[in-house]
Amino acid sequence: MIRLMGALLTVGGGAFLGFDAHRRLKRRAMVLRQLAGALEQMDREISFRLTPMPQLMEELAADYPSPVGELFANCRKGMEELGERSLAEIWRQALEDTPLDLEGRAAGILDELGEVLGRFEESGLRSALARAGAELTREAELAREDGEKRGRMYQVLGLTCGGLLVILLL
Repeated sequence: MIRLMGALLTVGGGAFLGFDAHRRLKRRAMVLRQLAGALEQMDREISFRLTPMPQLMEELAADYPSPVGELFANCRKGMEELGERSLAEIWRQALEDTPLDLEGRAAGILDELGEVLGRFEESGLRSALARAGAELTREAELAREDGEKRGRMYQVLGLTCGGLLVILLL
């Protein structure tokens, strides 16, 4: 009976690892889509309503779920030190403090956007936001495709590895 329970726990653990890897891939695509939407909303707010940056960060933090909303909340919180630090530094710190789980190109896009925030006039900022939004949308599509391809494989691989480990141990 104990061996059976151990075998089930081992298979369950392997399956959990596979399903968790699949969940992380899906979460990455969702976060990228939300970030692209937030940047599009930011562009509209700046161009049509001329919303001040602190108020805009508050609105975006309220409009989006965690972790995207948390990114803008962290940025808004950092804006209290705006005279002492640049907006680029505040943005970079907010990116570090927020668990977005982004790597590579997507993280670079957001980091580059921080260099533009607060430094250029409206047209330069809008073009940078549009470019970053388009690139994040492209990255989200690639992440979705990657999640479809590799996600199912991770699920099956986790379950199979758990089963193989049980066979080896019994």
